[in-house]
Amino acid sequence: MTGGAKYQLVIDWVKARIADGTYVQGDRLMSENELCEKFGLSRQTVRHATGELEKQKIVTRVRGSGTYIGGAYLPVRAERHMNVSLVSTFYENYIFPPTIKGIERVLSKNGYSLQVSFTDNRVSRERQILENILEKDHIDALIVEPAKSALPNPNLALYEEFRRRRIPVLFFNAVYPGLDFSCVRLDDEKAGYDAAKILIDAGHTDIGGIFKSDDRQGHLRYAGFLRAVSEAGLHVSQTKVVWLDTPMTTRLEGIESHLLDRMGNATGIVCYNDNVAGQLVTICERHGIRIPEDLSLVGIDDAALAGRSFAGLTTIPHPKELLGQKTAENILQMIQQPDFDGGWLFRPEPIIRNSVKKLVP
Repeated sequence: MTGGAKYQLVIDWVKARIADGTYVQGDRLMSENELCEKFGLSRQTVRHATGELEKQKIVTRVRGSGTYIGGAYLPVRAERHMNVSLVSTFYENYIFPPTIKGIERVLSKNGYSLQVSFTDNRVSRERQILENILEKDHIDALIVEPAKSALPNPNLALYEEFRRRRIPVLFFNAVYPGLDFSCVRLDDEKAGYDAAKILIDAGHTDIGGIFKSDDRQGHLRYAGFLRAVSEAGLHVSQTKVVWLDTPMTTRLEGIESHLLDRMGNATGIVCYNDNVAGQLVTICERHGIRIPEDLSLVGIDDAALAGRSFAGLTTIPHPKELLGQKTAENILQMIQQPDFDGGWLFRPEPIIRNSVKKLVP
């Protein structure tokens, strides 16, 4: 059977279901995953089929919502609870309090109550929270900061259930692979690129990095890091790239010998975030490594510590409260207009301080 015949199976099936009344105008088509399973096809083949159906104006694909029969009109849920649920990973982390503050401020101004739950970055806890929200069914929308966003997640069907009930879902900071939901976040790939570029422009050619393995931000920041290094014609030894999971990023002293060994003779390090950078500075101080004279560092997030530690950390700022405000504004739009794409990328400019030594004139 040819590739064309394979995707035509999906097209013919959708047209037949419309002809027999199974699907009517405005109905949501099965998700890509469901169609893949039903027909035993790859996602690329199914996407080809839905793309052809869209060209024929038989369906409309709405980013962050799904694929619908006919035009893009999606009915608005008539019932209003004036409640929005927020599911986040941690509260103590320096990113989340201002982000949640920004979300709450906008929602409150518009008459909505915010119900906040924390997963402690555990997918099992996330599942409990989502099941409880679905059981009570008294919210108008869901905002999510995913747990371990780079790893396969067993809760994806629950998010599809929110979509089936036409409850808008908007992610922030990251979104799970395999879900086509909208997300408001920092452009992490650009952040990693900019961080590496600062070191490269300062003349550093032996550059390493510390990245987080279990969230999507870490992978995107690494991708940007690699792109900057490749464009500069440099080589990065993978021994100088360290991958850490979430618990490890909060306790670097437990692996300081490993870190120092991996950094070797690198003159510059891109750190996953400012918290990692701050801990690395403390480790370096214990071993007589001066910042930036012996080792240059660039962080990401612009945490409060970044501007006051070790003569100031050069960093890529995270929008924090602004990200929260944008998330709330977009989820309100999604409640009123179901086909609204709530996705947004922040692309802040680097903050240059004193943690990078210039090696070129």
